[in-house]
Amino acid sequence: MTDLILAITHHIFVFGLVAMMMATRVLLQGPQVDPLRLARLDAGAGATAALVLAVGVCRVIWGGKGWAFYEANPFFWGKVACFAVLGVLTIPGTIAFLKWGKARSVNAAFQPAASEVASLRRLTGLQALALIPLLAFAAAMARYPF
Repeated sequence: MTDLILAITHHIFVFGLVAMMMATRVLLQGPQVDPLRLARLDAGAGATAALVLAVGVCRVIWGGKGWAFYEANPFFWGKVACFAVLGVLTIPGTIAFLKWGKARSVNAAFQPAASEVASLRRLTGLQALALIPLLAFAAAMARYPF
């Protein structure tokens, strides 16, 4: 039963994180953006990513398959690597959102440069693409060995 609860919780957090990633992408379109909203959403995504990782570790330790399954599973390590790459890809956005939030607190009319917004929007597209191998690794991991 613990394994089921951990799996459900892990999936809920993962889908929540993906939803926040896509919401960030949507908020980066248009002629104007809301820096404070983006900063809050980014903070929520960061917290959710930490929960995804924490519950994932709990699944490895207390889940039904055990550490030996994961340790020997190359798809598990591919999934972990993709998650790390996604984390690294969020760093420029987090830095920009914090900078924009500070600028907005000083000047209520502040808007970031359109080129900066476009660059971060492209980066969110890259993040979405990075989800594809992560999901493929997750599916393969669950079926390993074939």
